[in-house]
Amino acid sequence: MNGIDMTVNRLPARTWNWLKVNEVRLADVRIEGACPVSLTISGNGVRSTRLSDGDAWERIATGMGLDMDALLEKTTVGLLTSEAGGGEDGLAVVEYMAGADGYLGNRLYLHAEKDSELNVVVLYRATVHPSTGLAALQTKVHVESGAKVRLYMAQILPDGMTSLNDIGVDCEAGASFELIRLELGAGKAYAGCEVDLKGTSSGFQAGIGYAGRPNQKLDMNYTVRHRGKKTESLMEVTGVLANETKKLFRGTIDFLPGCGGAKGTETEDVLLLGDRVVNQTVPLILCAEEDVEGNHGATIGRLDETTLFYLESRGIPKEEAEQMMARAKTDALCAQIPSKKVRDQIQAFLCGAGR
Repeated sequence: MNGIDMTVNRLPARTWNWLKVNEVRLADVRIEGACPVSLTISGNGVRSTRLSDGDAWERIATGMGLDMDALLEKTTVGLLTSEAGGGEDGLAVVEYMAGADGYLGNRLYLHAEKDSELNVVVLYRATVHPSTGLAALQTKVHVESGAKVRLYMAQILPDGMTSLNDIGVDCEAGASFELIRLELGAGKAYAGCEVDLKGTSSGFQAGIGYAGRPNQKLDMNYTVRHRGKKTESLMEVTGVLANETKKLFRGTIDFLPGCGGAKGTETEDVLLLGDRVVNQTVPLILCAEEDVEGNHGATIGRLDETTLFYLESRGIPKEEAEQMMARAKTDALCAQIPSKKVRDQIQAFLCGAGR
């Protein structure tokens, strides 16, 4: 297909244009095929098929925006669904495997039926080390009342590739969506997530990690919309920047009319290793309801000198100590992924074997 020009990762409310954080524009983006997919299902209660209901897909908004829908509109949508009574041990592991110099895209729909649980691990990786290429993945999630979805997602594409990784979620009453997400690879990585807490007492919790690579560009946009009463959200973001990494993180909590009693918190902890990094953090709270509680904050700094001295006094060189502390941030999130095979692939990538 011919390439399209895209505007993605828009802030819900614009700030000063000279800051250049309102959105990002991508030129001549194209998809030529789909990544091969490996699917493993263990335990009970998880079914796999293809989504046939286009309306179910279209009504869910995503963090990267409508241009991602347009880019991937001709790709097949894989469907994973769970049903009540299937048990908590059901687990689906999905691996998308990019090839040589390809421009590839996939779509995935997760549907947790009423009072069910759905656990999914998604790994985006490459089978070779192409010098160029693009891999796009869009995941949409519908969580019915009383249901729970846990999504564990990691992107470990090689430096020569561009990653577009997009998520959209809607939650009914009493539903919850939990996300563990690691953005670790790709020379240019664009990620988005929008969660719509429509139902009363629905909830969203996220642990997001990133590790800046040499000369990497990271652009992320996370939005949680509180619509239902007594909804709750928590976004905890942690990352490391080094070696001329450029990173922008937008985190928005949007309290909409009628969401009385809602609570939302967003925090980011950024560790800077080196002098030639660019960090931009945009925490945003939008409020159209009085009876709500919103909190946001960011901690940005270098490794504590006391900690460095302690490690160096025990024979650990400064550079090695910095790498240890950087790895600790991502290792804590990686350890939560309920697939040893995926954890091992992430660790191999972080150690350099997968780059």
